[in-house]
Amino acid sequence: MGIDTVTSRDAVMVLPGIMGSELVEVETGRTLWGLANGAWYARAWTSGSSLRALQVTDEERSGTTGRIAARRLLRVPAFAPVLRGVEPYTALLMAAQRQASDPMAVREFAYDWRLSIEHNARLLAVHAERHLNMWRGHPKGSRSAQLVLVAHSMGGLVASYFMYVLGGATDVRALVTLGTPFYGAVKAVHLMSTGAGAPLPMPRQRLRALALTLPGLHDLLPTYRCVDEGHTARRLTAADIAAVGGNPALSQEAFDRRKRLMAGAATAGWAQLSPLVGVQQNTMQSLVLNDGVAEPHGYTCLPRADGGMERLDMRGDGTVYRQSASPAGTQPFHLPQTHGALAARPEPIAHVCAVMTQRTLGPWLPKRVEIALDVPEIVNISHDLRIIVQGELNPAAVQCRVVDVDSGRPVAHPRLTRHDDHLAAASRLPRPGLYRVEAAAGGMSPVSELVLAIGPDPDAISGAARG
Repeated sequence: MGIDTVTSRDAVMVLPGIMGSELVEVETGRTLWGLANGAWYARAWTSGSSLRALQVTDEERSGTTGRIAARRLLRVPAFAPVLRGVEPYTALLMAAQRQASDPMAVREFAYDWRLSIEHNARLLAVHAERHLNMWRGHPKGSRSAQLVLVAHSMGGLVASYFMYVLGGATDVRALVTLGTPFYGAVKAVHLMSTGAGAPLPMPRQRLRALALTLPGLHDLLPTYRCVDEGHTARRLTAADIAAVGGNPALSQEAFDRRKRLMAGAATAGWAQLSPLVGVQQNTMQSLVLNDGVAEPHGYTCLPRADGGMERLDMRGDGTVYRQSASPAGTQPFHLPQTHGALAARPEPIAHVCAVMTQRTLGPWLPKRVEIALDVPEIVNISHDLRIIVQGELNPAAVQCRVVDVDSGRPVAHPRLTRHDDHLAAASRLPRPGLYRVEAAAGGMSPVSELVLAIGPDPDAISGAARG
């Protein structure tokens, strides 16, 4: 006698985060983002001009789009300085298809993450209606099927705007978010800031030049009280963004969109939301504005009953601090993991499948050991890659390895040693490209972070990337 497999009868749509869709130039077919070559990122962020085509033009901002198209969700890792890396969505898509009564129930919604959440939510509304109608008429579907939206990072803002501003909530049974910055991320301000006097490193310069044109990235600006003014904290303004060298018009438009989104959600309630939140990682949570520089800090400004302010490190996933990823009144699932890996690890995928099948997540999860992984975003191959692990002080209890992303092969198994309140290791990377650093403890999947290795000089980088 066979065992019945619990499947979902709903229509599922998977939305990536910022940088999570492959982008192509429509006229030439050239891939502008999402190339399966880690060394390309070394060239692009240091000495290349490949990223210029990604800048949003005045025509695109005014609504004349179509120059660039989103082809599909990432199948390979991608990387940007400050924002770090994004892992591919292949495992998530495959698991969702297995959990559905037919793979046709699952559709990926790739979108142009350069553009605003409103622009992409309007496209989602069209594709969601089409997909739901198709599935309701499918032989393995159901006429009573609804939508289950699975969204990583910024994709959760796109999905929420569709639901709570454009009226799509009536067709949605559940929204699963993985590290969505409902209240924004201080890191978005940090990458727009000009820096403290000294010139920015070349990768930061290129990212900043791109970021200042992107409405989508402005939609990630923090809207909570993150500006530390000594005895109190306040919300960020468009004038603050102008003061650090950013675009005040794009900022104000983004703040207005987020205000509409949160007002609509407050009216409807968050009953459909099932958020997964990355925790324990060192995360920018507040900032101090001083002479045109946004200085980020790893603490949250919390009001006290006596009118004062308390500074508390809430941590998060390395990009989104934990309170920003779960609106008040929701019941989040917490996982020690970095932002870019939240849609690629077994535990978040199990959470998604549990929501799809309307079952609680089983007791199979191993005992949690909440470790934090701290590695540089960019390292020169002539220098050591330094790895720090916090939360576990027994070197024998943590396994660490470095994987070449292009080949999928480990290139090092660094030996961790104890240093006061943390573990540390060092490793030398063999060539320019993308590497994945992993640290595992307690039976859970490894906490991981992508690192970009660059060459000792631009010529070496460019040559390695071409090779």
